[in-house]
Amino acid sequence: MKFTIVTPTYNGGEYIRETIESVLSQSGDFKIEYIIIDGGSTDNTTEIIKEYEQKLENNTISIKCDGIEFKWISEKDNGMYSAINKGFDMATGDIYAWINSDDKYLTNAFQIMKNVFEKYPDIDWAKGKTIFIDKNAQNINTAPCFIFNKKWIELGIYGRYAYFINQDSVFWRKKLWNKSGKIDDSLRYAGDYDLWCKFAKQTSLWSIDALVSVFRQKDGQLSENMSGYRREQSKVKESGGFLQKKVMLFFFIKNRLDPKNNSLILHYLYRILFRNHMKQYITINEDGKPYKSLSCSYISTCKQNKE
Repeated sequence: MKFTIVTPTYNGGEYIRETIESVLSQSGDFKIEYIIIDGGSTDNTTEIIKEYEQKLENNTISIKCDGIEFKWISEKDNGMYSAINKGFDMATGDIYAWINSDDKYLTNAFQIMKNVFEKYPDIDWAKGKTIFIDKNAQNINTAPCFIFNKKWIELGIYGRYAYFINQDSVFWRKKLWNKSGKIDDSLRYAGDYDLWCKFAKQTSLWSIDALVSVFRQKDGQLSENMSGYRREQSKVKESGGFLQKKVMLFFFIKNRLDPKNNSLILHYLYRILFRNHMKQYITINEDGKPYKSLSCSYISTCKQNKE
């Protein structure tokens, strides 16, 4: 199995070294194709990229997988999503993902994903858990293992009326990308939202109860511009109508209940309001093997049983 990882960057010199090392240091029985698309940086980004290219050519980096292909280009582009599309146009791998140049993967991320995709050929799209840090690498929080309703993704509910699907921990098969089409690169902020809506038309998103990535929150990043993000969401998907109102009601009630005693109430409220019930997710055992499990919640994981 080969992973194709794309990193779009522009003047990302402050943190891109951590991003690159998090990809190149992945350990397991798989290959990596790493593609960096630089938008014509004016800082030291390209010097850092060249440094790692040279290290790979000189065999001064310890490779812990079955092989690494390192590719990069630097030229003006039309923004981050144009760069991502350009990167995947160059891709030859089986499993795709992109990681931005201020984020990074955790040590066993690729092996976890490889085990899931290898064991379950019916899964085309999977998401792990994310750790959130600040600009000084101090932990802010860790996202729960949410369970995602396919219809809600397709209608653009997540990231709008429900929690976000964090891109840094999402991986998918090449065939899903080819079937769904590229990201709309006229978008500046909500390209991930556009892609998730397209993916959900084809298949369900499976959640993996394992940490795979780190997202860095800092000043000036595109995700800070929520007004721009909301405008583009409306361009991608119109209002969800009656379903939207039910989702808003559900989360209004959820946010006002005591978290310690709300599980049973939310369970039955969800069953009353929504017909599409997704309760399965992937858990990783102590031996590192993935299993399909059934959660006792429709929102986030709580152990019930496994296959």
